Amino acid sequence: MKKSPSPNPPARQASCALAERYLDVRHATLALVAPLSAEDCQLQSMPDASPAKWHLAHITWFFETFILERFETDFVPFDAGFRVLFNSYYQGVGERHPRAQRGLISRPSLDEVKRYRAQVDARMVALIAARATDAELIALVALGLHHEQQHQELLITDIKHALALQVSGAPYAKRWPMQAVQAQPLRW
Repeated sequence: MKKSPSPNPPARQASCALAERYLDVRHATLALVAPLSAEDCQLQSMPDASPAKWHLAHITWFFETFILERFETDFVPFDAGFRVLFNSYYQGVGERHPRAQRGLISRPSLDEVKRYRAQVDARMVALIAARATDAELIALVALGLHHEQQHQELLITDIKHALALQVSGAPYAKRWPMQAVQAQPLRW
């Protein structure tokens, strides 16, 4: 019995590369919140800032709303209420929770937001594997990853501001032992 040929190898390689890039960016965001407590992730130090928990959920909402909803045949949202809670300014998508009140959202919990991220990530990786050569999907994933990287910067800015206001003075993360660098003499 002759073995059927494997799927298009270049498409499979592209799928693996895109899925790997997707997971790298998503894991980088989780690494940014790793030093934080659940309480830290809830802080909103001013109306123009957002809690770390909100950033984690919003960028997940972006992938769910603009990619999974478009491409999954039997799309079901993780939680229909997240559509309002984690919409930032996309008026065409519907209602939004006021930015200045994001720090008042105690539910979902940080653990629930992490479960949301994990489920959406699994669905995204499966979608990427199934549609590796779909130009529209590739473009939207790239857009979503750039959006996430913007939120990584915002997340750090927002949390550092919030932590700077804490009486304890505790830093964002412990510093590793740093060694002095010996400057080399200048030569002309």
